[in-house]
Amino acid sequence: MLSVRIIVVEPKNPGNLGAIARLMKNFGLSDLTVVNTNRIPSEDLFRSMKGNEILIKCSKVTSLNEAISDLEYVVGTSGVKSESPKEVLRNYFDLRGFVELSSKIKGKVGIVLGREDIGLTNEELAMCDFFVHIPAAEEYPILNVSSAAAILFYEIFGGKKTKGKETITREENDRLIEKFKESLIENNYPKHRIGKTSLLFRRVISRATISPYEYRILMGAIGCSHKDAVKN
Repeated sequence: MLSVRIIVVEPKNPGNLGAIARLMKNFGLSDLTVVNTNRIPSEDLFRSMKGNEILIKCSKVTSLNEAISDLEYVVGTSGVKSESPKEVLRNYFDLRGFVELSSKIKGKVGIVLGREDIGLTNEELAMCDFFVHIPAAEEYPILNVSSAAAILFYEIFGGKKTKGKETITREENDRLIEKFKESLIENNYPKHRIGKTSLLFRRVISRATISPYEYRILMGAIGCSHKDAVKN
C-alpha cells in the first residue's frame, strides 16, 4: 500500500480529529501530523476508539511547511474546484486517477486535510503537488472533513499494490521548479505570469512522476536555455 502521512490543518470541531484517527486505524494508516494544535481535546480521544494510539503519538507542528518538509509528494484536498484549464491552482484529480498515479510513486506521500470552515488557503494549495477533489451534489458539495477522510482512505486502501518506480526527491523537484523560474526571469517572461506558470510547471512535473534520469535531462535542457538568455 502507498506510504502515507495524513496531515490535518487546524482542526476546529472537537471529534473530527478523533474520527480521522479511528479511520486511519481501520485502513492501516498510522502516520498522523496535526498543524497548529497544541492539545488534543478529550472528545477526540474518546471518538478515536482503537485509533487512540495514533492520536496520542501524532506529531504536532506549527506550519504546513514543517509538516511536509520530509515528504516526496504532497496532495491537497478541497471541495472547491475548477474545470477551467486556466485555473491552475484548483485543477484537480479524481480519486481513482490519483490512486492510479500514486501507484507509480516511490517514497512517502502527504495527504493534507483542511479546516472544517475554510479548508486550505490558496497559499497552502500552492504548496501541494496534486489536488484531489471528491465529487458531490452541486447544491451541497462540501463534505465534513472526517467523511472526506473515510472516502480517501478507502480508495488508498483498495489501490493497486504495485512496485513504485524510482522518482526524484521533493528537494530535487523544488530545485527543478526554481531552475525553471530562473529561466523565465532570464528570458524576460512577463513578471505577473511567473508565479502561475511556475505552479503549472510544478503540477505537470508532479503528475509525470519523473525519474532521476529524466530530472537530469530537464535540468540540463533548462540550463541551456538559461545560458542562451545570458549570452543574448
